[in-house]
Amino acid sequence: MFKTQEDQLTVLGVCVDQPLATENAGEVNFVSMQSGRRAIDMMRMMHFDFILVGMGISDVSTWDFLRHLKTAWPQQKWALVGSPLSEQQEITARMFGASLVFDTTPSTNELVGVTARFRKQATENVLAGKFDRSAASRRTVRAAAI
Repeated sequence: MFKTQEDQLTVLGVCVDQPLATENAGEVNFVSMQSGRRAIDMMRMMHFDFILVGMGISDVSTWDFLRHLKTAWPQQKWALVGSPLSEQQEITARMFGASLVFDTTPSTNELVGVTARFRKQATENVLAGKFDRSAASRRTVRAAAI
């Protein structure tokens, strides 16, 4: 699916286990962080195609981390990983912009599939003229550190 290293899927896992390696393992560059503050610093330095957020962030509340993520990177695709999640936690995650909610860490195959769908959808939206130019400029705005 991916032809060059630049096309490799880059995933940030915040308090999430390493994905189960499958035949697509070479296509996923998984970066793991246990600290919410370190994850934010990493996000300032690198672009991530997808972020997996666990419920056990050690240094900040998961909801504070997600609030910061939504404010600083509103177009970033991310998923909440945790089991068991209450209905209210899932609703709150969706309110903060969760693209998906997983009970367990997805495999590399699932990550490649999910990201391929997001890329296809984004391409179709651009080709159909359904994009907000101001969203691209908002992406560069960074909120104050937690």
